[in-house]
Amino acid sequence: MDTVTFTLGAGEVLLDRLLEDGIAVTHECGGKLACSTCQVVVRQGMEHLSAISEDELDMLDRASADAPGTRLACQAVSDGGEVVVALPESTVPARAAGFSPIQLSESATAYLGAQIARLPGAVALRLGVEPAGCSGFRYRVDHADEIRQGDTVFESGRVRIAVDALSLPYVQGTRIDLVREGLAQRLRYENPNVRQTCGCGESFGV
Repeated sequence: MDTVTFTLGAGEVLLDRLLEDGIAVTHECGGKLACSTCQVVVRQGMEHLSAISEDELDMLDRASADAPGTRLACQAVSDGGEVVVALPESTVPARAAGFSPIQLSESATAYLGAQIARLPGAVALRLGVEPAGCSGFRYRVDHADEIRQGDTVFESGRVRIAVDALSLPYVQGTRIDLVREGLAQRLRYENPNVRQTCGCGESFGV
């Protein structure tokens, strides 16, 4: 198991801190205590985390997670202090290894975060590609009501971004910005995988 050490602030959720620090952690339910995929083992500092609830214990029991110190990262809330956490192989998505993160600019974070916040039940921003135009593909941005099997999940500016397995090779390493053109505003994609773009600006090729 890989081990990481954090000094957490009061009220900070362990899962949020892991994602904020760029550590890809599986959390298929979006941190809603509906799965057991964000298991971690707390090696030190358990006294700085919230007490384990009956619901969390039940979820861990269903997953046969009986290693000493096992917690669901989405349920571990700090009261402030240092914790040492081990990450089981099942917690870190294998497909995330070797892939560059998706990043949002400050303006894109504010804009997209506000859009997601208006949608009850949305757990992430979904970024993908679909066939279009004369160059091959166009971007598809929507909200995700769930994290699907095969998704890779990134975190940028506290906005969770889900990318399906087919789209991931085309968008890895992309930086998304919000730009203004007169009175209009649009998302701009700085994608290192793009080799050509359509003259209409609607599609790209890799």
